Amino acid sequence: ESLYESLMSWTAKRYNWTVARETILMCPGVVPSLHACIMALTTPDEAVIVQPPVYAPFLAAPEVTGRRILLNPLKQVDGRYEFDFDHLALCGEQGGRLLLLCSPHNPVGRVWEQEELQQLLAVCQRYDITVVSDEIHADLIYADHTHIPLAKLDHDGVNIITAVAPSKTFNIPGLGLSALIVPQQKDRTAIRRAFNTLHVSATNPFSIVA
Repeated sequence: ESLYESLMSWTAKRYNWTVARETILMCPGVVPSLHACIMALTTPDEAVIVQPPVYAPFLAAPEVTGRRILLNPLKQVDGRYEFDFDHLALCGEQGGRLLLLCSPHNPVGRVWEQEELQQLLAVCQRYDITVVSDEIHADLIYADHTHIPLAKLDHDGVNIITAVAPSKTFNIPGLGLSALIVPQQKDRTAIRRAFNTLHVSATNPFSIVA
């Protein structure tokens, strides 16, 4: 139980974000979690939206799970990467039902601002797009920026699943531990079932102690 308490205390202290105990689903890593979310929350005829340039497993996950992939490339504006909201809307029209968001973004280094995230949520609400927000790099940002958990914002009508982990913050990826914060019970059940089919343990004694 102290594992859950540590996570809830961390999100409250670092981001002023209250996470309910029942929404936390322990997982063996963020990349496996992306795969599990895709398998659990989409059907093979639905598409997954990815925003390159991005960490390579984001691009691989839809392919190996047998889903269509829709690329919504980030655009460069005055030397800075930004979301392309018009193109994201087009992806929604083309059947994109799940967005893999990297926040903060790896590798372009953007810490998304509140206005950008709110606009992203508006598009996702319009097209009923579920967002899986990988926030594993949230603690590794420069002091003049602030990470905003997507799920902390007003997101009425948008299903948000947040992936977090101690692996980047404390340099312990080899211990194999992460968590998904999943508000809806039916989603937690479906994701847990996806992991169970692979007979994968979410934690191990070393990762819990760490």
